[in-house]
Amino acid sequence: MSTVGIDAGGDSTKIYDGKFLQRFPSSIGYDWRERNLIQQQGEHDFEWEYRGQKGFAGTLALFESDCAESRKGDSKAHPDALLRILIALHQFTDGIEHKIVVGQPILTHTKEEKELIKEMVIGRHELSVNGRSKILLITRCEVAAEGVTAGLLAPGAGTVRVIDIGSGTVNFGSLIDRKFNDKGSFTLSNGMETIRSADPSAFGRQIALKAIAGGWKSEDAVYLCGGGAGLLLEVVQEYFHRAQLLTVEPVTANVRAFYEIARKLYG
Repeated sequence: MSTVGIDAGGDSTKIYDGKFLQRFPSSIGYDWRERNLIQQQGEHDFEWEYRGQKGFAGTLALFESDCAESRKGDSKAHPDALLRILIALHQFTDGIEHKIVVGQPILTHTKEEKELIKEMVIGRHELSVNGRSKILLITRCEVAAEGVTAGLLAPGAGTVRVIDIGSGTVNFGSLIDRKFNDKGSFTLSNGMETIRSADPSAFGRQIALKAIAGGWKSEDAVYLCGGGAGLLLEVVQEYFHRAQLLTVEPVTANVRAFYEIARKLYG
């Protein structure tokens, strides 16, 4: 049995079991075909078969699919997210039974959306990756709020703000004395790979102004995580002078926090 956190992000999927952290590109291709030129499989080259469908995923989808895409948006209740979760479990865990914690943007972290994800994930799945078939039995699944959950990794008490800059969304999370604060938490339904502007500083300004409009103060303790954190830190610091990166590797902050929740929930 495995207990893991899984962040099925739009750019990359991360899985963490408390010891080892693995990540692979989230691209999924449904246009499977026989290939004449087959080289040795790369670490993240995945040829999958699930419920009568076949395709490529990971780096293989990037190079061999004409229609490869990484579905982004303000909800993870969709088949692409399920495939990312199942591929992560297939490739990087042992055994059949699994208890997991996954993420959902703050905007859609509602009872209804969380139930949709649980209904999609919990149960028995038979998946083949690179010709190796496995039974995956997911017995427990909880859905954490992206960004604000990562704030549990921040030091200290008081008011803590987190900006989680992802490929498809930006989550603004607030904690007061280590407790989630709904009033100060919200989502921008754009991300590093969905904005049209070629100037990242313009997006950084939009993020900062969104936070100010949400009641955040310039002197607040603000932590950045997600794939765009390092690129936009300096811009955000112009508006929040105490802003800093949440961890040494901000892109993995969510999945590390998801694991901590899984560990406490499931033991």
